[in-house]
Amino acid sequence: MTVESNAWRTHRAGVHAPALKRFDNMSFRRTARAAFFNGGWCDVANLVVGAFLFSSPWVLGFGGPVTNTATQTAGVLGALIGVTSVAALAAFEAWEEYILVLASALAILSPAFIDLPGSAAVTVGLSGVATLALAMLRLWLLRRTASASC
Repeated sequence: MTVESNAWRTHRAGVHAPALKRFDNMSFRRTARAAFFNGGWCDVANLVVGAFLFSSPWVLGFGGPVTNTATQTAGVLGALIGVTSVAALAAFEAWEEYILVLASALAILSPAFIDLPGSAAVTVGLSGVATLALAMLRLWLLRRTASASC
């Protein structure tokens, strides 16, 4: 047995053992799995909806060569939904879901108040309904797990 191997054993069994345990792969998997099944997947789905809504004028073809209200509406609401979803994935707070509820209400109501063409109105409206359902589900899961831990 060499001096290096004894030093490594002492180091591993000494002061730094709790730090090594903290980075255990299984505990990270359990934490990630718990975050995902407690509603993290809702934020991932909202990110996908926001990215789709942001790119929909070009993908579905209702954005013209000159920027129009349909392109602006889909772009702004898609960016708002996407950025808020990324923020919720990075560090979850309940107010982020309330911003998503507000953005989805704007998306649902915007075809009624803004003159959007047919495909743009359907795309923005259905994206708003999907975002509203996912945000409300995430809030419900948050309240359910908070009441279960009390």
